[in-house]
Amino acid sequence: MRHWKKQIRSRYLGLRGRPFALIISGCCLTTSCVFGLKFMGGQESVSLLNTSSNNPVLRSNDRKNVWPPLMYGTAWKKEKTKELVVTAIKEGFEGIDVANQPKHYREDLVGDALHELEQNFHISRSSLWIQTKFTPIAGQDRSKPMPYKADSKLEDQVDESIQSSLRNLGKIDCLVLHSPLRTIKDTIRVWRRFEAAVDRGEIIQLGISNCYSLDILSALYDAAKHKPKVLQNRFYRDSNYDQDLRSFCSQHDIIYQTFWTLTANGDKLRADPIRQAATRLEATPPQILFAWLIKQGHQPLTGTTDLTHMRQDLKAPDLAEHLTPEEESSISSLFITTSHHHP
Repeated sequence: MRHWKKQIRSRYLGLRGRPFALIISGCCLTTSCVFGLKFMGGQESVSLLNTSSNNPVLRSNDRKNVWPPLMYGTAWKKEKTKELVVTAIKEGFEGIDVANQPKHYREDLVGDALHELEQNFHISRSSLWIQTKFTPIAGQDRSKPMPYKADSKLEDQVDESIQSSLRNLGKIDCLVLHSPLRTIKDTIRVWRRFEAAVDRGEIIQLGISNCYSLDILSALYDAAKHKPKVLQNRFYRDSNYDQDLRSFCSQHDIIYQTFWTLTANGDKLRADPIRQAATRLEATPPQILFAWLIKQGHQPLTGTTDLTHMRQDLKAPDLAEHLTPEEESSISSLFITTSHHHP
């Protein structure tokens, strides 16, 4: 088990201990250079913030209320997970998405990467936003080591998975339910165990993934004491680009996270509105799509293993500031559909 030292948090936590300014590649960026959206939730607000640098920066007096503008995803990285997470964070990512699902993720290697970053590069765990998931039994591979006993009752599976994640990661900034369960009753049973972990101080925020039903999300939201702050879904035509769900998220202070963003939207990347904006801003079409999503208040995930693409993706928050209203509108029109597909 890793033992993480308590960190004294600076006023600007994303600055990794440097108050008032951030030094990246010799450039000093004042704390006034902020692009952000605040998400009000009860008595608290959640902010997506970044500076005008190429690197997103997390800053707040209260760490639980700040999210990076984009996340680095670790699915399918296998034994390369540690190396890629170290590289991503050194390049400027401050948000990592993982899951306690050995079938597709190596949460333990994300933990190893965090340990190496703290020990060898003085990047503290408290300066990063780490999001992991509880994966129900239907999403686990029983031939691989599992984070809980398959024959345990549902509540115990949740608790065992959370404790396993805490051993791997030191702490959990956001815990996401990897998918709804077969019934809303069981989904809420899981959520109650999530809420108990929040009450114990083990988790800061909660979310849900692979939820394409507005009825399920709405029912969960209404039942929850600790409301979901994240909905993470595939962003693709088969779900109608989650138009209704994204509207619900906007109205209820939930951050909409996208994955499969580039893979599922090759035709959109070739469309004139994105290509023209890319030409004007001397950017790539993927950068423009990420920038547009950030401009909408959404939070894209990128899982690239290519260093050049990592650096390009990290420029998306800055590019979001430079999209014109006309460009934003024309790109938005690409993702408005009238048909109703269901995954």
